[in-house]
Amino acid sequence: MSGQINTLPVWNLDAARWEQLTKRAGTSGDALEDGAFARLDRSPDSGGMEIGFYATALSKPANWKYPFLEAVPSSLRLGAYVGRAWHQAETGFVQFEVALPAAASALAADYESGASDLDFVTYEQAVESAMRGTPADLIWLHEKFARLVSVTEL
Repeated sequence: MSGQINTLPVWNLDAARWEQLTKRAGTSGDALEDGAFARLDRSPDSGGMEIGFYATALSKPANWKYPFLEAVPSSLRLGAYVGRAWHQAETGFVQFEVALPAAASALAADYESGASDLDFVTYEQAVESAMRGTPADLIWLHEKFARLVSVTEL
């Protein structure tokens, strides 16, 4: 799978195209039309607009093992946040970040119940690693972004 990571597309979009994508993510309840969800949000870092992606039982990364317990914003559906994409206006490049709260929650439940025998430092490291996800999660995030691009009119 690491070979696939090296072949992920590089997205370079002008501001108008990025605006079209954020408009669709912000106004369409089913922007991706495939069981996953794209939602518009404001970046806590830059204050700019970013697109968050949520998996569901109908559309999830390969080898996904977490429940879908997070409320998808502006929806009655439950899903699992997988990550975000944002546009760097200066360069035009789209950046991606995987973040899996569902993975952290699963580890926390095991740790708190005593099901895992991790010491606290090892547990914290495991949570940090789980939040970054797997190569399959990053591939899925890129695929969902490509899907958003393909279903958004030019």
